Amino acid sequence: MSISNSAQRMANYALISDFEAAYPDINVSVTAFTSEVYKEKFPTFLANKHFDVLYWHAGERLFEYIKQGEVTAITELYHQNALLEVFDQSVVRSVSLQAEIYALPMSYYQIGFYYNTALFTKLGIEAPNTWTEFLEVCAALKKNNVPPIFIGSKSNWPATAWFDYLNLRINGLYYHQQLLRGESSFLEPKVRDVFTKLKTLIEAGYFISDHQQYDWKQGIAPLFRGMTGMVMFGNYAIQDFPQAKSTEIGFFKFPLFDGKQDEYFEEVPLDVLLIPSISDKKQLAETFLKFASKSENQQRFNQTLGIISPNKFAQVNNSELVQKAYDVIANSSGISQFFDRDAKSEFAEKTMPIIDAFLSKPDIESTLIQLEKVRFEVFP
Repeated sequence: MSISNSAQRMANYALISDFEAAYPDINVSVTAFTSEVYKEKFPTFLANKHFDVLYWHAGERLFEYIKQGEVTAITELYHQNALLEVFDQSVVRSVSLQAEIYALPMSYYQIGFYYNTALFTKLGIEAPNTWTEFLEVCAALKKNNVPPIFIGSKSNWPATAWFDYLNLRINGLYYHQQLLRGESSFLEPKVRDVFTKLKTLIEAGYFISDHQQYDWKQGIAPLFRGMTGMVMFGNYAIQDFPQAKSTEIGFFKFPLFDGKQDEYFEEVPLDVLLIPSISDKKQLAETFLKFASKSENQQRFNQTLGIISPNKFAQVNNSELVQKAYDVIANSSGISQFFDRDAKSEFAEKTMPIIDAFLSKPDIESTLIQLEKVRFEVFP
């Protein structure tokens, strides 16, 4: 297990405790690491016979190990337990390769905008739906001396999340995936358009000025205090919201562009459980996955985490913010995992710092040339 906070510990240990109560003849032993250590050590876990069930991520991060033959197919588990009726097709596609299914979806989170409702009401601002409306909201906040958008670029993912969403909104999911697989050039006008939009926000002063000094979590306090207008978070951030004041925060999805409102794609990283090929307890492991797939268990697990269950029938008693995020996913035309989950690890490691640096020095030409250079290095 990857466990980095108390909510994750509670959710995982409660799931295991409930499983052992349901199956008293089966004992589960747990090894846990914090997130960064877990990701670093994951390849060694796949080669260790002591581990029968592993936490991991969907998308390319999963596919690269499937292609190496290190993950067990669980297609029959899906058919025997009608799991294809439990999860949306877009979710199942994220854990499938060449007509086989390899992992059980456990949790996902939607990345969207959270805003201070009292501040918006005070300034007569409404949550935007389109990019034009979004720019108007930013201008109104800045006019009233409120930094429109908090971004903590000390964490290396927020800048990339902006790139992902702009590319998804402007160019669509298929092109976005092509780009991350190295099949399209960063020098194409479509990519330039993405960075041009991002540069507009930077040069207008719509991001906080000292964003390099903060990580993403430090955006929560100024959001509640009305010291910034909006933050783009994953809805896992809800577990860190002061519960007594959570009603003070509103939500809206990443704005849509004019003329591109018939369909939209969402940034929805998916966490999964899988069985390593090397495991000699596959039947017991499948019993655990079957238990973990049940709607009541997924509901309890994800409510503890404050995020969303991919199980269609586990959407009971969601908080208002979680339900809004789920509705956005359910009505989307497809989902992207996130840049570093949809791209080869080497490609993501080399390109994400370049996108991150763009926030501080928005030189489009230099950025595109650097990204294209990496593309040729990783995909010769």
